[in-house]
Amino acid sequence: MINYDPQVIYQFADALYRQANQIIISYALLGGLVGLGAGYYVNKSLGLYAVLGAVIAGLIGYALGVQRAFVLKLQAQTALCQVKIEENTRKV
Repeated sequence: MINYDPQVIYQFADALYRQANQIIISYALLGGLVGLGAGYYVNKSLGLYAVLGAVIAGLIGYALGVQRAFVLKLQAQTALCQVKIEENTRKV
């Protein structure tokens, strides 16, 4: 029989938070690279269009990453809340 171990849930929540932070960074970088490529395609140089494209697409990627990360952070908080409920209602 498997015994209850709250450390597993703490590790799971920590992993979700790490993944959420990585998603934000990845989406922002990917958006910036796509914007840079689109700006370069428009003007055929790494000038103003490329920089503007990188900044705008990077900000859009960041915003999308924050939204996606929010779901993971919510899952982590839900798991942590369940652990705290169990701790506070456990019979001594």
